[in-house]
Amino acid sequence: MAKKSLGAYNYCTSFIDLLGQREEYEDQGLLPQFHSEVEREAFLKKIKASIGAIFDLQKTAEDMLKVALSPTSKLKKTLPPEFHDNYDQIQKTRVKQQRWSDGLVFFVCLGDSDIKCPMNGVFYLLALAGSLCFFGLAKRRSLRGAIDVAWGVELHKGELYGATVAKAYELESGVAQYPRIVVSDRTVEYLEANRRNTNSDFFSQCNRELAKICLSMLMQDVDGYWFIHYLGDEFRSYVSQNQHGYIYNKAISFIEDESEKHRSKGDGKLAFRYSHLQSYFVAHPPPVNDAL
Repeated sequence: MAKKSLGAYNYCTSFIDLLGQREEYEDQGLLPQFHSEVEREAFLKKIKASIGAIFDLQKTAEDMLKVALSPTSKLKKTLPPEFHDNYDQIQKTRVKQQRWSDGLVFFVCLGDSDIKCPMNGVFYLLALAGSLCFFGLAKRRSLRGAIDVAWGVELHKGELYGATVAKAYELESGVAQYPRIVVSDRTVEYLEANRRNTNSDFFSQCNRELAKICLSMLMQDVDGYWFIHYLGDEFRSYVSQNQHGYIYNKAISFIEDESEKHRSKGDGKLAFRYSHLQSYFVAHPPPVNDAL
């Protein structure tokens, strides 16, 4: 076999997991023997609901990323011609996706010498993960996730391996617990380092400003962990914009229903988690003119 040169770089990685899928398969094993068309239709309905949720998550993420990374030529046209090249360099990023069973992994390489503003990619990851979580609740589907910064290696195109994936997965599976996107201390430290960068060149200034924006979209939860504050003013201003109030109303209705459902079933763990999520929503309502 020909030797392949693999480079290890630092990556920012987002791990997203669709909740409730494990329960869907609790009583599943081999394909059943159908004794009637009714049994066959009931089975197909069950797997369509589960697989449909995964397809919907994948399609929603792809659509969001496509919109986010589309060139904003209208803004570019307002700039003097001498700024056009710099504008293109600022916008340039490579956000990659890796499917993972009932979840998704998105990542950006922080050591890509061709990318002048790596903070642009980090912003997209934060915006995408927060949007998927917020919008997912509005669609009555819960997901959670985590974002971390660590080393990794792309073994094949679009296939990331290393500490960056492992650490993001550990945070998602062991810390996130309820529908939120946890952000590691290491990621916050990386953002802070970019915010404190005193280099005066154009791209360093852009990275510094983008780092400030990313930090403004974070908040510390009661357990001390940072998470994407998708109900905050900054997230609304930069990401959810005029759709914020509509998504909020749909999401809080679902949360109230889930909280009551788990409470009535006697599932104290899930009832507490959705009650906590409900408190977060109540504490951060949309502006009055945006709540309709």
